Amino acid sequence: MKKALILGSEGQDGTLLKASLLSHEYKVFGIGKSANLKQDESYFQCDLAGNDFSILVNIIREHLPDHIYYLAAYHHSSQDNLASLDSNSVSLSFKVNLSSFVTVLEIVRMFSPATRVFYASSSLIFSSSGTVVQDELTEHKPNCFYSLSKSAAMNAGKMYRENHGLFVSAGILYNHESILRSSGFLSMKIINETHKLLKGETKQIIVGDLSSETDWGYAPDYVEAFFSILQAESPGDFIVASGKAHKVQDWFDVLFTYLKLDWKKYVVVDKSLIKRKKPVLIGNNAKLMALGWRPRVSFEEMVIKLYNGKI
Repeated sequence: MKKALILGSEGQDGTLLKASLLSHEYKVFGIGKSANLKQDESYFQCDLAGNDFSILVNIIREHLPDHIYYLAAYHHSSQDNLASLDSNSVSLSFKVNLSSFVTVLEIVRMFSPATRVFYASSSLIFSSSGTVVQDELTEHKPNCFYSLSKSAAMNAGKMYRENHGLFVSAGILYNHESILRSSGFLSMKIINETHKLLKGETKQIIVGDLSSETDWGYAPDYVEAFFSILQAESPGDFIVASGKAHKVQDWFDVLFTYLKLDWKKYVVVDKSLIKRKKPVLIGNNAKLMALGWRPRVSFEEMVIKLYNGKI
């Protein structure tokens, strides 16, 4: 039986990836930082912001996983606002997103060089690129410490590919949603507020900008892309995106049409909610599609699935 290790196994992507890998008949090991979860033969606690990586060394040396998925990340909202940035959040960004990933690559290099490694990067590495549509050759122009650390980690992966012959690939992830998203994300805010509206718990849904556009995809489709990337003949970097942009208004068009309601009677725009205008980022997924991957769930289907609480 093939084996996979997921770092960051407690989040949305880690949870969905575990289910996907089990369906592919992999034995799955998870690394998380929560001390509240029961540690057993398949789940281990390790704080990637700390300095003790002995558990990682032991797991990789003992089990020699076929795949390692590095999904762990640190992103603090203050990183979008340089005026409120503190040194601790900068340090954590580089520790979790970069240096701990390099530590994993070193462990793989020393003890399990046949292991294939996936790194979850972010479309935010292109934030200041000035291009609406990005591909794998688009210049990285991060504009916060989170995206800067992600870009640096991709370069580290490339270095280990070229200098040490490791199979290290990165997925440059665009927005991807599921019912496992936290309530702080716009997708779940819209879904949760709509449920409150129908229960009579609120009379309005307030948003900052209906015209704002984002490349939104369905998270269960994206974790299948992670798996496909590690099945490729050669390692590399891949855009993981739907390739289409949708406006915030599209969420209401789809959802309220499904509910047979007029969203214009309930949705209120408050432009003061907009802290900073974010660039439109759309991913060109042609390289990933060449591997045979296809998004199974459309934007419209995703919205309805989220509303109905289904994966």
